[in-house]
Amino acid sequence: MPSEKIKQANRKLKQQILSILKEQPCYLPDLYRSLKLRQKKEHRQIHKVLEKLYHKKIIVKDKKGLLRVAASSELVKGKIAITSQGYGFVTIENKEEATDIFIPAKHINSALDGDKVKIRLLNDSISRREPGKGPVGIVYEVEERNRPFLIGELLLKNDGFFVRPLNRRLPEDIRVSGNCKGAKRGDWVKAELLYGQRNRNKTTCQILSSLGKVGNIENDIQALILEYNLLPLYTESEEQKAMELEPNEIKRKDLTSLYCVTIDPHDAKDFDDAISVTKGKKNDEVIVGIHIADVATWIQPGSYFDEQAAERGFTAYIPGNTRPMLPKNLTANISLTCDKISLAHTVLLTVNTNTGEIKNQERCHSKIQIKKRLSFGEVENYIREKTAIEGTDEEFNKNLDLLIQTYHTMRKCRKENEKFINLSTTEIRVLRNDNTGEILGIEKKKQGEADQLVEEFMLAANSAVARELTNKKINGIYRIHPPPDEEKIEEFSDFVSNVFGISTGNLNSGREACQHFLNKISGKNYEEIIISAFLRSLNRALYKEKPDIHYGLGKGLYSHFTSPIRRYSDLTVHQQLWKTDSGKKTRDIEIIKIIAEDCTEKEKNIDEAYFAANDRLKLHYLQSLLNKQQIETYEGVIRKVNASVILADIADIGITAVIPVKTVKGNLRKAKGRLIASKGSTKYKPGDIVYLQLERIDFIKGDAIFKPIQF
Repeated sequence: MPSEKIKQANRKLKQQILSILKEQPCYLPDLYRSLKLRQKKEHRQIHKVLEKLYHKKIIVKDKKGLLRVAASSELVKGKIAITSQGYGFVTIENKEEATDIFIPAKHINSALDGDKVKIRLLNDSISRREPGKGPVGIVYEVEERNRPFLIGELLLKNDGFFVRPLNRRLPEDIRVSGNCKGAKRGDWVKAELLYGQRNRNKTTCQILSSLGKVGNIENDIQALILEYNLLPLYTESEEQKAMELEPNEIKRKDLTSLYCVTIDPHDAKDFDDAISVTKGKKNDEVIVGIHIADVATWIQPGSYFDEQAAERGFTAYIPGNTRPMLPKNLTANISLTCDKISLAHTVLLTVNTNTGEIKNQERCHSKIQIKKRLSFGEVENYIREKTAIEGTDEEFNKNLDLLIQTYHTMRKCRKENEKFINLSTTEIRVLRNDNTGEILGIEKKKQGEADQLVEEFMLAANSAVARELTNKKINGIYRIHPPPDEEKIEEFSDFVSNVFGISTGNLNSGREACQHFLNKISGKNYEEIIISAFLRSLNRALYKEKPDIHYGLGKGLYSHFTSPIRRYSDLTVHQQLWKTDSGKKTRDIEIIKIIAEDCTEKEKNIDEAYFAANDRLKLHYLQSLLNKQQIETYEGVIRKVNASVILADIADIGITAVIPVKTVKGNLRKAKGRLIASKGSTKYKPGDIVYLQLERIDFIKGDAIFKPIQF
């Protein structure tokens, strides 16, 4: 081990080298002269120091042989997010703004997704990134590991066993150290990570247990639940304990005379919002009531079920495996249903019927009675076709007509004033029986007028609550959506131009430019693919303890208030208001900040779990069609081609089809971004429509393999 005296000499020499090179890059002999080195042992000493500086990418030698400082000598800290392509981004938080540092795959070293790391910033001479593309860094040290274990499939290769992680943000295959503990090739396994010091390719793992064969629905879902660390269902004793809870008393307004309705999906599990509308005091005014289940009256901060809800963060809607944030019996008791007088937390908005402007707002705790439960489908048919809803009367129709008219006027007003991005998204989900686990089919749901109606009133309530929190200086949680990074928007524009030959215009000029482009592609067969790519180019929304811009909505003040049964962020806002209304001390800003950050992380994790489970179940659904020999023909749009595979997006089922080039008729070669047959006119290029039939499911890689067909 080097003595402390040698270490000090090396540190001094390192500082001298960096000081010289920061002032002026130079050749090695010039560096020797500047350091005034005379003895051979001093040359050996500088070589050792230089070797360390090279290894850590602090200095580099350029093509001309000049030595120069390659990275900032200052270490900065952040959390690394690694993409499925292998590169990453580290978000550096400071008082003024959050900065994303790009980390090339070769500079990730031993870091894995979610680790807290120290990085150095690279200078332009070695970043290998285009000018103007933002700062680039290298992972210098992993400060804190994010995950102790992984879930993956056990593989056997020529040189031993490996685990292929379920999470595609992790290295593709990780070598197994030790024996397999009874697990067999093709099993899902839980494995402890044994981290490498410098290179993440040297990270190994140790098998802890087998979870059963890959490709079995229950095993696949359980693997996903473990990978995303979703908490188990509440126990029977906890459910019983929850039913013993009594609501705390608070002054309430009796609103049971209002004609309140709920509008939810046909298979909704909980009912935390209702809407009413009545004529106002003036002829040109109506009063819209947004009534939210008063969860905070049952769940007080610091109580047992508050802590349980905070730990879960959100209800996880895993198909066939819903994991509620609160016990289901308590949720049923709190929910706004037709069979009882419900306790609600109400926002009353006075709206001008001519302009759609909100003239006044009032918030109160209330008692309401739901007159009718409606589904989105029923309301959609009523709006579009004037199809009568079963079991309704003239009073109901009159109220619903007024509600629809008010929604249209408010949305028009918001569109003119806030210039929000109007995205009509499509959700494709696998329907699965929660009791039997049976896959019932695939549901494709495009957002319609009924969805927009509910959304409009919920947005208005959330904005009203945000205004009150700010005006009364109540510590609360705000929903933030940062403006998009110019670089990501440019990459999206390049993708659209290269694949579909469409110019997006300058989307970085603002929301209006984005909306103009989205209007231009409306109704085209590639619309859903482009919208999906556009959404990926935007930043994720997050939770903060202070208000800031919500880019997509065009709002400067926005909170989450309307879903306290399934989102802890909303429950926290309810609890802060409940404490204020009852004259009690609220949580301080530092506690709220921690809750907001935790909700952001948990929401991201649960979203990823849902998408992963939904995608996996789509493979099982397609396999069931193969088993029944039910051969369907699908329309796909080619997104990418290379020498081995063609990737095409199938909008009807929301998956990416993998088409091996070797299975396509004709001898294809790649030229100018497309595949061309050596004989005939067959060609495949991004943007082309192809018709496909399913060949097989690869549960190991998680791919659906298709073949093109000709008509």
